[in-house]
Amino acid sequence: MLLRTHYVFTTGLLTFLGTVATREPVLSVVFAGLVSVLANSLIDYLGHEVRGSFIARTPLTHTWLRSVAWGSIATAFATGLIGYIVHGLRLGDLATLATISAVLAGPSHMLLDVFTEKGIYVKRDGKWTRFALAHYRYNDPLANGLASLIGVSLIFATSLLA
Repeated sequence: MLLRTHYVFTTGLLTFLGTVATREPVLSVVFAGLVSVLANSLIDYLGHEVRGSFIARTPLTHTWLRSVAWGSIATAFATGLIGYIVHGLRLGDLATLATISAVLAGPSHMLLDVFTEKGIYVKRDGKWTRFALAHYRYNDPLANGLASLIGVSLIFATSLLA
């Protein structure tokens, strides 16, 4: 999927779940947006290598478990930044948002990539192999549009919770 699609989808998912958990929609959307950009950029920047004119995914970031680690690093940075900037913030809400984001930011990236033709990596017989549920191109307008629509819908659904 396109990087901007990852941003929108992850922001929507984290905003919705963060608002359900904290009842703080503004904090949730700001935190989710920051984590989404950091985590998804980190995963794609570190997890793609250039081979001539071809860009390939690597198992460094494009596995379920490793994506949690990269999402956690991005979340830790965002937590520190938000905590430093915003004074008077309830630490419990920030800790809740950080926990949700750390666990789900990376896997939300994998959830979208598993539907693309390059898929994600899984370990089979001790070797990394690609796994895909569907084979959409990374820039397929329908797949990217649907994922973005889901993300935006989750953000709008958040307004019903508040």
